[in-house]
Amino acid sequence: MIRIPIKEHFKKSLKQKIKDTIFLLKHSFVLLGKNKEIKKPIIYMIFLSIFIISLIFGAVLNFIEKHMGLGMIFLFLSFILIFFAFFYNTRQKANLCWLVYAILRGKTATYKEANRRTKKLKAQLRFIAFVNILMTYVGGCRSGKRGIGGFLMNLFLRGIIEIWDLVSHYILPATVIEQKHFKELLPKLKALRNNVPATLMGVFGIDFVGDVVGVLLVPIYLFLFVISVGIGYLVSPKTPGTVITVFGFSFSWVPVFIMLYIALIIGEAIKKLIASIKVIYFTIFYTSITRPNVIIPNIRRDITNYLLMEEIHSEKGS
Repeated sequence: MIRIPIKEHFKKSLKQKIKDTIFLLKHSFVLLGKNKEIKKPIIYMIFLSIFIISLIFGAVLNFIEKHMGLGMIFLFLSFILIFFAFFYNTRQKANLCWLVYAILRGKTATYKEANRRTKKLKAQLRFIAFVNILMTYVGGCRSGKRGIGGFLMNLFLRGIIEIWDLVSHYILPATVIEQKHFKELLPKLKALRNNVPATLMGVFGIDFVGDVVGVLLVPIYLFLFVISVGIGYLVSPKTPGTVITVFGFSFSWVPVFIMLYIALIIGEAIKKLIASIKVIYFTIFYTSITRPNVIIPNIRRDITNYLLMEEIHSEKGS
């Protein structure tokens, strides 16, 4: 076993973070994929995102077609669902936590069972969702002040978001696994770092995703945008009523509209998938530290290698 210093993780290049993320995307489901129920919370989160995006695009389309009343209804519903999604996604991540925990113990858990377990934790999960909403709002707030004061304020806001992002990785699995209120969990969470083995110490504060999501999405968005503008240019002679001119270049907005819709769906699917991988990773980490004896013996070695992002030996023979 090799001890990984914390500093090494924070110094990781973007290329290494992308490599780590790809490793986790590949191995998380290989390690836990024996139970197909684990995919359900992820699929449900993606479906809700697609529905919200569809409502927003439906609203825009109705505004373009001068159906203002219907457009306002679609827009209002999308805003309600965006707010609701914070609570829904937190619940689905909690369900995912429980399913992962069951697999680690060698149990055959179902989505319904996970949903029944997390139903008892509604108050705690609402709190987590509310803080997530607050952090999203803080993330959108940037001090307009110039100079050192504005810089320090923005640095402070960014620090709060990063601290919560790390703390939330442990609060969710702790809440689901321990089935306790926050007051009872605080001492356990405070002592968690002191109980981390030297081998996994570097993993404690790791952010393996970092800016990977943005790096993955930007080229996808750019590629789809260029393709859609090209298609719009080709079809513009046949659809004169949809032609717009930007910087002297004329093209139909319809392919761009459709491609933008597809791009956002792909982007949201990737975001939800990577967010789910983080839930899986830190649930495994929390269980490995606080309840190592419940993990079935035949996967313990693979679990350690997975957390350290090293080769999973059980795959050699596959």
